[in-house]
Parts: sequence; structure tokens; C-alpha cells
Amino acid sequence: MMILPPPTNAQYQGRLWACIPLALVALQSFIGGMVHVVLPDSGLISVAGLNVFHEGGLQMIRMAARLGATQVAYALVLAFIILRHRNLTLPFLVLAIVEKSLIVLGILLKPTGSDHMPPGIYATIILLALCLLAVYGARPKSN
Repeated sequence: MMILPPPTNAQYQGRLWACIPLALVALQSFIGGMVHVVLPDSGLISVAGLNVFHEGGLQMIRMAARLGATQVAYALVLAFIILRHRNLTLPFLVLAIVEKSLIVLGILLKPTGSDHMPPGIYATIILLALCLLAVYGARPKSN
């Protein structure tokens, strides 16, 4: 019994460089997710510099840990696509664009209240731009 479907990389008609931004999104999600899962404060104090010493602070740490678990799973799916199913690059680039756009929008609409910006936001903005460019490369090559 096969758990994984057979690879479909041969069906990918886009340019190979278009997979690189998706790999970077996977790397950012994996590293950020592991920080949230592994660190005792989920990185909220030690990395993001947020004040969680108030009512609800422990719940914030727990929520960040759950978010981290989701980020790690998402990163593994992206790695699976890059390694075995590159024909799904374009739809997952669009998904990454939606995700990164919503993160940036969330930061703009709901600031942290401190002058310290969460560290992942800068990488998110760069990855958003790279994914937008990669959509061009992921389209099927014209003959």
C-alpha cells in the first residue's frame, strides 16, 4: 500500500526558479513554527518582545504554540509539493500570497502597541513580493 501518491514533477510546465519562493515560504513557516512550539514563551517574549505579563498572557503563549504546530504542518506540505508535486506550485503560490497579504493586513490593522515589530513581518513582506514575481514563472511555458 502506497501512502504517498506518485511524483508528478514531470508534469510541471513552469520555470524551476518559481519554486524557490515557495521553498522560502516553507522555510519561514518551519522555523517560525518551531520557535512557537519549542520555546517556553513561544517566542512571544524572547523573540517578538511582547509583554505577556497580564491577564490572558498564558493563553497567548498557548495560542502561539498551536499556531506554530499549524505552521510546521503547512511547511511540510509545501516541502512535499516542491519535492514531489511541482505541478501544484502555482496554486500554492497563490495561497502563499493570500496568507502573506492577510498577515501584512493584520499588522497594519492591529498593531502590537509597541514600537517593536514582530521579526517575521519583514521576511513576510519580502516573501510576498517574491511570490508575486514567482507567479509569472510558475505559469506554463509558451511554445
